[in-house]
Amino acid sequence: MTKKKVNKESIIEVALELLHEKGLSQLTMRNIAAKLHVQAPALYWYIKNKQELLQLLSEHISSQIKFPSPTDNWEEEVILLSLELRSVMLSISDGAEIMMDTLPTTPMRLHLINKTLEIFHRANFPEDKVFLTVSLINNYVTSYALDEQKQKRMVEKIGLEEIGKQFSKAITSITREEIPYVYKHILSPKGKMNDEHNFLAGLQIIIKGIKEQIK
Repeated sequence: MTKKKVNKESIIEVALELLHEKGLSQLTMRNIAAKLHVQAPALYWYIKNKQELLQLLSEHISSQIKFPSPTDNWEEEVILLSLELRSVMLSISDGAEIMMDTLPTTPMRLHLINKTLEIFHRANFPEDKVFLTVSLINNYVTSYALDEQKQKRMVEKIGLEEIGKQFSKAITSITREEIPYVYKHILSPKGKMNDEHNFLAGLQIIIKGIKEQIK
């Protein structure tokens, strides 16, 4: 195996490999160093700590996001951007958690925020509603992707069948009369809990609420 040159770029590359192989919990400077065949202290010439590494990873995630072309339809732009954000975060193991656990202080991320704010300025939103609206949509998209990734990891760890058994056992230990809506919506759900269809359905509810606020 060819030994990789140690620099900031190779550290990020190996960090992404580790994320996909073992997840965020195993993303340590020691494990990165082992994959690069160096001692952990050698990494600190390039990255001072794990938090800086996470910031760099959040910048990498931001750099993968393709912004939709401007249109005169802000709803369409928001939907396209939200789908793109979700897709990119889901493409990188624990991508949503990384975005949630880091400050938006890197260049690509700030450009992304600026372009998102621009959508609502072009749509002539009230000045006092712009930042609130962007924050609401960002929180929804990131939280939804985070939940999807947590569920995926749980399924991989426990197994879908075992999860179903545990839910069924817990719910049926209580009578239907006591928790009728849990029986209806969780014991016998229709469709998947988290998928693109439900993501868009939730986003449409948010958009509808936004439109009511700006009337």
